[in-house]
Amino acid sequence: MFILFISCEDVVDVDLPPEQPKLVVDALIRLNLEEEASPLRIKVTTTGAFFDEITPTPLTSMQLQNEDITTIAGVVFLTQDPDNPNEYVPGSDEAGPDPSGLVNNSFFLEGRLILTFRFEDELYLAETRFVPAPPIESVVQGDGTLFDEDDTEVIVTFTDIPEQDNFYVFDFDFSEYLTVEDRFFQDQQFDFSYFYDADLEAGDVANISILGADETFYNYMGLLIEQSDLTDNGPFQVPVTTVRGNILKAEGVDNINIFDNVGRPQEFVLGYFAVSQEFKTSITIE
Repeated sequence: MFILFISCEDVVDVDLPPEQPKLVVDALIRLNLEEEASPLRIKVTTTGAFFDEITPTPLTSMQLQNEDITTIAGVVFLTQDPDNPNEYVPGSDEAGPDPSGLVNNSFFLEGRLILTFRFEDELYLAETRFVPAPPIESVVQGDGTLFDEDDTEVIVTFTDIPEQDNFYVFDFDFSEYLTVEDRFFQDQQFDFSYFYDADLEAGDVANISILGADETFYNYMGLLIEQSDLTDNGPFQVPVTTVRGNILKAEGVDNINIFDNVGRPQEFVLGYFAVSQEFKTSITIE
């Protein structure tokens, strides 16, 4: 027994294979249309070795353009936030960040939105359009269980946006998400149960959001959720596939109306650019 405990103190050096760093861009912009303006903040990092510290990722010439606005008001310039070096906010390199960090909501609502920036002298871009969402009508705690008697059930009710095919992404807080499409409840009120993976206790507050999504963003989030689910192999299993977003290297793109990476399978960025209406509510766990 003594020898066994001594052996447990040995240091094991893990020789991990080197990986080419990938840029990671979280450019999900959530609009609160009950206000005149919404915060614009884009988070940027790079992947690295498993045990490496996360360091700031310098970008240049980051801007967001609305093609339908032909004046200077159709461009929002972004600069590095000195208080949060991995985040980019409205402002300029010369004047610094805009103290409000807000952009008028009217900028986003109509027209094609194009995000561009430079990283290591390479130009990257992505495009999207604003997608609306319906309000959450109610969130109540249920007493049902799914796999475990300690499951926490919440029941969400909302009404589908009428006369169109809709896709939604729910943010249940604690890094838990769900994708929903209206195939079986078009134009109707719909309620469903969600069971938290997180161990919630009485008094915990869960902030819940609904986000409008187009089909591409819906599919992307669905794949991310699928990849993040833990299986019997635990959190260090090998991912089945890399989930690629809509941010691409611009060099070699010969048609600004076609955003894909056909013929350039390695030229992509992890993350996604989307502009979604958001409705939020919260529930205190009993």
